[in-house]
Amino acid sequence: MKLLTNPLVMPIVFFAAAFLFIIGLLVMRRLRKQLTAADQSPRTSVDAPDFQLTAYHGVIQRLKERELEVQKLRREAADKAAASQNLSDAVLSNLTSGVVLFNNAGILRQANQAAKGILGYASPFGLHARDLFRGVTAVRKETGDPSDDTLPQAVETAARNGASYRRLEADYQTPAGQNRVLGITLSPVRAAAGEPLGTACLVTDLTEVTGMARQMRTREQLASLGEMSAGIAHEFKNSLATISGYAQMLRADNDPPTVRDFAARIVDETASLTRIVTDFLAFARPQELVSQPIDLHQTLEDCARECGVDLDTSAVPYGFSISGDPTALRQALSNLLRNSAEACRDQAPVKVVASLDSEGSATRLTLRDNGRGIPPDLMSRIFVPFFTTKSAGTGLGLALVHRIVTQHGGSIAVASDAAGTAFTLSFPAEKLAPAPLPAGIKS
Repeated sequence: MKLLTNPLVMPIVFFAAAFLFIIGLLVMRRLRKQLTAADQSPRTSVDAPDFQLTAYHGVIQRLKERELEVQKLRREAADKAAASQNLSDAVLSNLTSGVVLFNNAGILRQANQAAKGILGYASPFGLHARDLFRGVTAVRKETGDPSDDTLPQAVETAARNGASYRRLEADYQTPAGQNRVLGITLSPVRAAAGEPLGTACLVTDLTEVTGMARQMRTREQLASLGEMSAGIAHEFKNSLATISGYAQMLRADNDPPTVRDFAARIVDETASLTRIVTDFLAFARPQELVSQPIDLHQTLEDCARECGVDLDTSAVPYGFSISGDPTALRQALSNLLRNSAEACRDQAPVKVVASLDSEGSATRLTLRDNGRGIPPDLMSRIFVPFFTTKSAGTGLGLALVHRIVTQHGGSIAVASDAAGTAFTLSFPAEKLAPAPLPAGIKS
């Protein structure tokens, strides 16, 4: 209390409080300035909602840019597809061959203008294969044999099994009644993954081509007939002249030995005429073949004995056989043996070799002589009917051999030089058949 009553205390307290007040004001003012400066300075952080919004806008922008790129790629792909389609349409429309596309159910979905013209339909779309090809009367394979399937069946098989049919030929009548010959090729159509989409059919008009081929065959047949007729007429003329001459001599000569000699010559000429007629009929009227296993070794020996030919069959193993017509093959082998025996020098035997080729696809039979060979300029004519270099030959022997071998599905080749001539007969391996061995012969 004494302190409070001291007159110096109050002024000191007053000045101290005033000083503290002033200090407080200064401090408050400084803090205010600092806060104001902080508000005016750049912000160094962003609160979470603003950051998420900015990121979202960035993603949207990138998606839009990606969409524009995709649209550009789509436009380019569409342009390429349109260009490819235009090119395909241009190619199909300008093809002279018809192109037809069937789906898996056999319904026609596409056909170019050429197909419409060949088949005779203005708008064939939606037709089934059996309706489109109902004008077909016959279908042939490439070999000329009848096809096992009709065209609708072939379309279905191609789509279902992936089978192809190449170079079929069909006799066809259009809806307008025009007769045509069509060339047909069927191919399965599959997607990139392998699933079947249908069958593509290539159609060509072979009417003119087949007509020209028929005319050519007719000309060739007429030419062959003319050549054969000329050969027959020549042979008959010579033989008849001989017979007539000897007959006139018989009438003027009463000597019995001379009569017998003339009569023998007339018999020989008559036999020659008979042989010509027989060979001609055998060549011009091919017989129907009856197939059965034939032992080559035994057949060759029988033919050699009947023809009086000395034969070397040491290279023909026992049990080596083919399947064929016994009569026809014996006739072919006999003709070859006679020709080879007549060509042999110093009465050498005809050598025969039988073997399988290296691939086992054919059996071969070679008959070789040691004659003087066939001149090169005559090699191309030896199988022509009535061509012969022999004074007493008919010219039908080798032609008949060629006919018989080809009828058995085989082929014949000739090699000739100054050391001799070899005829090689080849038969398909599937014609091979086991043959029983002769008694007393071991395999």
